[in-house]
Amino acid sequence: MIRREFLSLVPAAALTQRGKKKEPRAAHEPPPPPPPGERVRQLFLEIVRGYLAAARRTSPTLAVVEFPEATVTKNFLARSGLSATGVTRMLPALAAWAVSRREPDAGVREALIAAFRNGCDPDCPDYWLPSPADRQNQRQVEASIVAWSLWTARDIVLPELGERGRRHVAEWLDSCCRAPVRNNNWAWFTAVVQAAMLRLGERYGEFRGDEKWMLDDLRALDAMAAGDSGWYNDGLKGAAFDYYNSWVFASHFLYWNALCGDKYPEWRTKFAARLARYLETAPYFFASHGGHVLYGRSLIYRWAVLTPLVLAWMQGLWPHSPGLLRRIVERNILWQWDIGAFDAAAGKLRETYTRVGTRDICETYIDGGHPYWGMQAFAFWMIPAEDPYWSAPEEPLPVEKSDYAIAVPEAGLLVRGARVSGQVWIYNAKSTKKDLHYRDKYNKLAYSSHFPFAVNHTAGRPTADNIVLLRDPSTGELACRGDVEENTVEAERVELAYEIRLGQVTARVRTWLRWRGDFEMRTHVVTASGEGLERLEILEGGVPYVDRPADLNPAAMQPFFPEVHLKVWNLRGWKGARTDEGDGSVWYGRHKVQVLWAPLAAKMTLASLRYTSPKAVPKDKVEEEAQRFLALYRP
Repeated sequence: MIRREFLSLVPAAALTQRGKKKEPRAAHEPPPPPPPGERVRQLFLEIVRGYLAAARRTSPTLAVVEFPEATVTKNFLARSGLSATGVTRMLPALAAWAVSRREPDAGVREALIAAFRNGCDPDCPDYWLPSPADRQNQRQVEASIVAWSLWTARDIVLPELGERGRRHVAEWLDSCCRAPVRNNNWAWFTAVVQAAMLRLGERYGEFRGDEKWMLDDLRALDAMAAGDSGWYNDGLKGAAFDYYNSWVFASHFLYWNALCGDKYPEWRTKFAARLARYLETAPYFFASHGGHVLYGRSLIYRWAVLTPLVLAWMQGLWPHSPGLLRRIVERNILWQWDIGAFDAAAGKLRETYTRVGTRDICETYIDGGHPYWGMQAFAFWMIPAEDPYWSAPEEPLPVEKSDYAIAVPEAGLLVRGARVSGQVWIYNAKSTKKDLHYRDKYNKLAYSSHFPFAVNHTAGRPTADNIVLLRDPSTGELACRGDVEENTVEAERVELAYEIRLGQVTARVRTWLRWRGDFEMRTHVVTASGEGLERLEILEGGVPYVDRPADLNPAAMQPFFPEVHLKVWNLRGWKGARTDEGDGSVWYGRHKVQVLWAPLAAKMTLASLRYTSPKAVPKDKVEEEAQRFLALYRP
């Protein structure tokens, strides 16, 4: 419901109440909704029940799980050919619930023990199989959270397994540390496994960790740090800065730190100092609705962005208040739940972000169990009941208090928030992914918390939102930027230089981005060359949108989308504007985009001003604010 429709209902409704006494609640009227914390508990148990129902249908061993109509890849199959990914990714949450002694048990303890006993048993038909010794393998990823979960629930699981069962688990974990994986975030996976094996070996002789291996992993990870920014480049070549900074680089340091950080104080100090800088800015990535800005890959991990925040609090490393943390955690979980994270009919977390969002949000490695990586965030069940996390008054998010723009030049990122609408944006001026499964997740000019991007995996068809494209009108073929050649990221502006190539034509583009509240100015200086350039168009797209965003879930969306207002001003060089339709929105699937276009020329200067708001001010105020903006910044 847009705002003017909503407000038109208010006067009549108010008049009917004048002079009336307040009536008692009718017997058939539903009770008020439970508080956020209780809702989180209820949805957690619904996820657990759905998982256990699927696991029991799949196999009595509870070592494998295949959800209804879920994708199954060959990356991590048990001997039986059934998928094990969903099991290993549920283990951290099951372990946290079990050790906290929360009620109901709901079958958690049984499932936890069975997964370790049967998944690691070479005689079980659902044996997880060892990781190959000569190459990297998905089992190495999963082994990190298997090892952490085993450590977390050691007093529950290990006595039940007995010597034989413990030996099987140790052998399976050891198999996952035969092939070095030190070119990206995977080094944390084997580092955590070795740390857990070292600690478990202090009590149980079946476990033997390799200290040298672990320290070599730490050295490799240390080399990926982007200065003292708190960010890590996810690889030794190119630029890849994204949420893996949260759900591996930060989270798995905290696993390692809990396991053996006190035994290696120099390494702990080095990684903890970077973590502190990252956590200082982490709250600024969350919009007023509680969601984080969708940008980069593996976004179907959803709540995993919360994992290091929770773990940091538990280890005394969270630099903000407990009330702010709880607000972030509960709002983020509930927001994603309300817009469709869980398929209640199938009892599973979706592989799409919403009920109607595109499956192309997923990469080729994603299967039906992968979304459960986010279950690591539920480590907060281990926080004691008397801890201030549960009782401190909630505090507003940074975007609810003021505007801000925070530059992280080492990572080529800028995050900014607009208090008037609660919207948060990420600008990426460095990371580039040419693979079709990644292209639209990295190559946009900007990413919005309230108008998430569109994506597809089709060659020659990059999505048109928030990007500069070349287009061949005769074929419909499109091309977007390649690597960023230069960039400047400051609190007042973002500047980047890049090439776009289509056929024989190369366009060299330098883009400047400035902003104020929900306004954004984009300026592009273009130099083009190559045969046939006169036959091409250059385009600039705005955000993906639908006419009625609240239709996704009126109760959840309405407070944050009372009235959407999108407007674009042609400041210089554009020939015209149009509204294109497209597929692939990660929220809505089918959507619209406001596009500016012009015939490509050898030299061009193009400029636009865009107003993008889910919570618009009156339209006359929009014009006034636009003029104030232009008085400050002229293209």
